[in-house]
Amino acid sequence: MKKAGFILTALVVQFCVTLSLGSVVAYASTHNRAPSGLIIWGRNFSGLNQAEVASELKAEIPKTVVYQGKIFPLRLERSYIKIDNWLNQVFPPTSGVWYWDVFQSLIHKPVLNPVLELDREDIVSQLKTISTQINEPMLPATISYENHHFIKIAGKKGQTLDIDATWRKIAANHTDKQVEAVVKDVPIQPATDQLNEVGDVLGDYTTYFNPEDISRTKNVRLAANAINNHLIAPGEVFSYNKVVGERTEAAGYLPAYIFVDSKEVKGDGGGVCQDSSTLFQAVRQANLKVEERHVHSLPVSYVSKGQDATVAYGLLDFRFQNNTKGYLLVSALTGENWLRIRLFGVSDANHPVQQPDGYPVRPDVFSDDFK
Repeated sequence: MKKAGFILTALVVQFCVTLSLGSVVAYASTHNRAPSGLIIWGRNFSGLNQAEVASELKAEIPKTVVYQGKIFPLRLERSYIKIDNWLNQVFPPTSGVWYWDVFQSLIHKPVLNPVLELDREDIVSQLKTISTQINEPMLPATISYENHHFIKIAGKKGQTLDIDATWRKIAANHTDKQVEAVVKDVPIQPATDQLNEVGDVLGDYTTYFNPEDISRTKNVRLAANAINNHLIAPGEVFSYNKVVGERTEAAGYLPAYIFVDSKEVKGDGGGVCQDSSTLFQAVRQANLKVEERHVHSLPVSYVSKGQDATVAYGLLDFRFQNNTKGYLLVSALTGENWLRIRLFGVSDANHPVQQPDGYPVRPDVFSDDFK
C-alpha cells in the first residue's frame, strides 16, 4: 500500500515537473512574441516581437496628404503612442520575474484580429488646418439693376476639403505613404444661368412723397437703398425689418411723424412705412404669398385706404414669400418726389408680366427718370 502511494506521488511530481518545464519552454519560445494568428490591418504578425510589430505598423501609416502637387506632412506622434498602448494590451505582460511571467503567459488570452485605429481627433485637427490651404470660397453670381440696365456677373465654384472622407481614407490606407486629399466642389449659388433668366417685370408700383419734408424724405431714401438690388431665392421669405434693419439715429434715420395708437407723433425712421407699403403693392401685382402684413391705425396718403403695410422694428413686420420658379430682384429707386419699386423675376401663368402702376397716378406719365 505504501509502495502504491509512493508511485502515485512520484507520478504527480513528474507530471508537475513536466508541465512546468513545458510551460517554461513555451514561455521561452513565445516570450514577447505576437500570439499565433495575430492579424492587424490585413497582415499576419504571428511570431514577431512587440518592437518589430510596432515598427512595421508605424511604417505603414500614411505620412502625408497631397493635393495638386502640394504635400502636407502629418504629425503622427499621438497615433504612435496609441499603437504602443494598444500593443501593450495584445502582447503577454512581462514583470521581469520569470516564474510570474510564465504564470501570466498561461492565463493571458490575447484578442485575435483586433481593431487598431489611429488617433482620429489629432489627425482630424490637422486636416482642419490643412483645409485652410485647400479650400476656396464659392463666388455667387450677382445681378443688379442700374442706370436702366441689368448688370450680371458670373459666379465661380468653390472647393472644400472633405475632412471626414480624407480621414477615412488615411485610416484605411496601410500601403501608401501618401494619401490624396478628398476635395469637393462647392457649386455656384445662385448659379449664373439662374440669374440670366431674371428680367421680367412681375411688379411695378410708384408712390409719391413731399420732398419739402426733409427728415421724412431722407428716411424714405435710406430704406429704399437698403432693399434696392436685394435678391430673393425661390421659396425664400423676405423680411422687411431684417433687410432694412433697425431705424436708428446711428443708421442715419431722422425723427419724423409716425402713427401710434391713432395719434401722429414723431419717431425715428418716420416714413419708412411708405417703402414697405409701396413694396406691398408690387408684391400684390406679382401675386406673391404674403406671410405678414399690418395696416396703420390711421389712413395714409400714399396708397389707397387699407392697402398699406406698416412696420415697427421688433414688433410689426412685412414679410412675403417668393413663390415663383426663379429668383426675384428688388429694385427700389427714388426721384425728386417719388418712390418706385419693381420686382424683376421669371414670369409664368401665375406671375405674368405687369405694367407700371401707382398711386395716385401711374409713373409712365412722367419723364424718363422713372425708367
